[in-house]
Amino acid sequence: MNRRDFIKFTACASLGSILLGCGNQEIQTQTGQGTEAIKDGVPPALTDLIVVQGNDPVVMLSKGFDALGGINTFIKQGNTVVLKPNFSVPRLPEEACTTNPLLVSSLIKMCLQAGAKEVKVIDYPFTNPIICLEKTGMKKAVTDAGGKIYTLNNGMEKYFRSVKINGKMLGEVYFSKDVLEADVFINMPILKHHDITEVTMGLKNMMGLVWDRGVFHTYDLHQCIAELAAFKKPNLTILDALRGITNKGPMGPGPIKEYNQLVFGSDPVAVDAYGAFLFGKKPMKIDYLRMAAQKGVGQIDWEKLNVIRV
Repeated sequence: MNRRDFIKFTACASLGSILLGCGNQEIQTQTGQGTEAIKDGVPPALTDLIVVQGNDPVVMLSKGFDALGGINTFIKQGNTVVLKPNFSVPRLPEEACTTNPLLVSSLIKMCLQAGAKEVKVIDYPFTNPIICLEKTGMKKAVTDAGGKIYTLNNGMEKYFRSVKINGKMLGEVYFSKDVLEADVFINMPILKHHDITEVTMGLKNMMGLVWDRGVFHTYDLHQCIAELAAFKKPNLTILDALRGITNKGPMGPGPIKEYNQLVFGSDPVAVDAYGAFLFGKKPMKIDYLRMAAQKGVGQIDWEKLNVIRV
């Protein structure tokens, strides 16, 4: 199944599952016309974004997948699953600079229960990878849940493959073999400040899958992020918008804002556009988002989409 067919399948499966399985749970749909409550299992015409509000990441993750039609909408028996959280800086989970490890461990368990053969968790920290694995709590969370975790540092031949990007800035890069060979790839960024791009979310999180990412900064960083986004889309993006630093990113520490949200979507631009809105930025003012939208990667005007609020 190619990427376009998968997205069509996911949309249809999500709609069908919502029709059959919502019961009496109250869900809201938000479009450009406003927000209204949906009760007694009557869904909107199409689910483009799922926004889950709460303060328990485990419960929120489960509710998000319920609204998407269940974990089996994405994970099939025998699948190899790759998760890409952000654990690239040596900060404790409570410092809100890295993806919440509870989210990652919970998703690993869900994938394995759905029949996944294995779940790999990867990142390419730009500081000491051993310290990042330990201090973020990611190593323990993943191994305790039954997943495999490793960093891509110092493993160009082992972990990367040369791929053609054919962009204005990026002609060819070394990209993660794990992601290229995965049956399902889920991007799990955190919403936080970045000193160059103002905010970092899903599209920028993809830089952790590129060996020679230094060229992104040598050339046009925003253009390179957009070109990488056009090369490879995740099957699903889950934006950790529980809490994140609003200044002094990406390293931190910095002031922390509580958003208490998880955002799910198969459109990576739409997820990031909503995240930019949460952060207090206009999506069109974030250059890499605008460029990615212009390349047809996704919809930047998230308010035109149907948004399910759980």
